[in-house]
Amino acid sequence: MKNNAKELIRRRFIEPTTSPRTNYIGIEVEMPVVSLKGEKTDQSVSAAALKEAARRFGFTETRHDVFGVCHEAVCEETGDVFSFDCSYNNFEISLGKVRTLHEAQARFTDYVSYINTFLRARGHLLTGMGINPFYRKNDTSFVPSPRYQMLEGYLRKSREWERDGGFHPYTAYPTFSSASQVQLDVTEDRLCEVIEAFSLVEPIKALLFANSYLPDEPDFLCVRDMLWERSTHGVNPKNLGFFEPLPYTNDEVIDYLSGVSLFCAERENKYLFFYPIPFEEYLEREYVEGEYFDGEKYVKVKFEPSPEDIRTLRTYKQIDLTARGTLEFRSACTQPLRDAMTVAAFHLGLMSQTKALTELLRNDRYLYQGGESPYTLRKRFNRRDALSQEEQSHLRELTTVVLLLAQKGLHERGFSEKRYLEPLFRRAAELTSPAKELIQQLEKGADIHTVIEQYAKL
Repeated sequence: MKNNAKELIRRRFIEPTTSPRTNYIGIEVEMPVVSLKGEKTDQSVSAAALKEAARRFGFTETRHDVFGVCHEAVCEETGDVFSFDCSYNNFEISLGKVRTLHEAQARFTDYVSYINTFLRARGHLLTGMGINPFYRKNDTSFVPSPRYQMLEGYLRKSREWERDGGFHPYTAYPTFSSASQVQLDVTEDRLCEVIEAFSLVEPIKALLFANSYLPDEPDFLCVRDMLWERSTHGVNPKNLGFFEPLPYTNDEVIDYLSGVSLFCAERENKYLFFYPIPFEEYLEREYVEGEYFDGEKYVKVKFEPSPEDIRTLRTYKQIDLTARGTLEFRSACTQPLRDAMTVAAFHLGLMSQTKALTELLRNDRYLYQGGESPYTLRKRFNRRDALSQEEQSHLRELTTVVLLLAQKGLHERGFSEKRYLEPLFRRAAELTSPAKELIQQLEKGADIHTVIEQYAKL
């Protein structure tokens, strides 16, 4: 069965990288829906905003919750999607395949402008904050649909299960944390090269894109990493974080993914969850004990594993290999909305510069010479006041050089996209991030509503 597991992995995740690549860009931006009165988000207003935006832009309603409320709508022409990620507090715009960042920016701006006009008239707003500032007040129940009810039950198991280091108490963290993700095509021959380069640059990304400040965990500038790692998603470390060790052949990628755990499956239109089991071990089980939500409660059930269950196998790593032949870069928090395209610009620019990027970072006199890994460095850089004056000075310089590489990559594309990196050059020069700027404003006595408005500007 182990060989069978690896063959299934090869077919699902490696084979798509052998087909002709289109070099399109996929961009997803999650944004908290915030009450302008500082109250809990009125989820009926959120749902109405999606429905109205779908009508305005000609989207088709494709998914509804158990009460008939639409939580996903799709544009057939562009492939763009409006949805709620886990919660009606967290609005997501997923742009279908685009050729240029200009195209992405134009559509994103149109959508957000219209949605925020609708929301503001009803006392709410989409803003570019990675943590909903009123998370303590919000209804943190998940979208009442089978898949999200499965996920809600799975994350709540941290109250019962045990693991080394324990779990954090925020079982509903997906309802108040927002991310910005980008997907780029990758070819079979470059897969490991790209994984290595973007793994090495993760600590730099922590410095530039941190934007998830949770007052209950004040030491973190990017608390998202901890929220994922110390949830039930982190029971098997292979399911998230970094490829450790880095793979240098596609066979090593397959070996690694064979050890990723499955935690959910579908049977008879039911979404089942269970204690995570490494995929190659899962296929050898005679049966698995799981649970599903029957509309009122979670019900235990036994079922037989099937090779078809690979359809629900996925990781939540900083760099995710998808079944579409793309790499999804997942570690960036959502950004202030005027800077929404910075995440895509950074990755898109560096995608053609991976060899130079790896050489730069491997040979840097500071970053990896002390024996630290991308994981330990990112973990340290995610914290406040973690850097000495000497480290700060060097990292300003190094981060700027990385951005110049990204700028070169965008220039070579020939679409005049370099301007989307401009906010990052300022951050590098000041060694700041949206989270740092948020904290500084609050410490100077700024009102949280001022920050909400600033981070909502386009």
